Amino acid sequence: MKGERQQQDQIQKNGERPLKNSADEQVREGDLARKGPAVPSPAEPEVGSVRREAALPLNRTYFKRTGLQPSFLVLRDGRNDRPAPRPEGGTMPAGPCLIRSEEWLLAPELASLYDSWLVSENGPAADRALQRIYYRLRAEAAELLESADGDWAVVTLLSPPELAGRRSRLTALQDAQLEALFAAVAERQRQGGECRLDLLAPSPASAAEFAAQREFIEEVADQTLGHAFAAACRIGALIAPDAERAAAGEIARIADFLVLDGAAGEAAPEENAAQDFVAAAGQVLAAVRRVRPAAVVFAAGAAAAPALADLYEIGLSGIFCSAGQRTEALLRAACLTWIARQDIMDTAAGGGL
Repeated sequence: MKGERQQQDQIQKNGERPLKNSADEQVREGDLARKGPAVPSPAEPEVGSVRREAALPLNRTYFKRTGLQPSFLVLRDGRNDRPAPRPEGGTMPAGPCLIRSEEWLLAPELASLYDSWLVSENGPAADRALQRIYYRLRAEAAELLESADGDWAVVTLLSPPELAGRRSRLTALQDAQLEALFAAVAERQRQGGECRLDLLAPSPASAAEFAAQREFIEEVADQTLGHAFAAACRIGALIAPDAERAAAGEIARIADFLVLDGAAGEAAPEENAAQDFVAAAGQVLAAVRRVRPAAVVFAAGAAAAPALADLYEIGLSGIFCSAGQRTEALLRAACLTWIARQDIMDTAAGGGL
């Protein structure tokens, strides 16, 4: 589409800078820039519990600065708006595609295995069922990475509601998912392909909970693909708009990015739902910016696209939206960005008279 091509062209013109976790940065980051292979050169070891951010190659860059006014990104939520085959010689994606992994559990074959595993007691039968789930998840991950959306994907960690009170089962399922994802990445690399895989920890209630989820993801990545990949993988937090504000700020301190997920299950939210989402997003964003001014925060869900103008106004980095909403959202975002930059230029010109 013309709007998306213009967004990609603008991104390719701008210089890059690494995304840092420093709360001292005063300039909000803008465009996403997809880099090459996910595995960089060997990284320095971590010190204590603090994740190292310095002295990494440019392919760890997640965002780019865009001059006077950061662009507002319109990214893909789901795989329905792009062709399955990977285009030959196509342009690099302007940003990642959000993949909600719970949708994988709805596939008939995997749903049957998952139901069997849920009702089975701990023991050999449960282990066999989980092993079969792993192979099905690996097939889903391989299909994703072989598609156009696999160039750069942000995948949510599985967190089905029926496992909310079954911590050991949830951990086992997430471990199988992560191993399946990283095994698919390794196979893709052996075939000479390029892909980028980032992850979203679902609904952490506190910074300590997110830190534990992040450590778990990095541990599995380290064991499966090595420390270099674990250091390169960006790990964000998927949080609800009604999340506790102080907790959201502390999570932002250690997360690579945040995604506010509003009304994800609604195909056509009511008008007041979008207004409520903006109000909640503004409160969360204010709490986040107090702790980390340069934090990268996106919105997702059916309420995000209808509220695009307001989300742009309060300073979000962009939205993830579905195929049906994407064309209009791209055009609106381009218009808002152009108007804002013209205002800045006019103000600067007037001040120089």
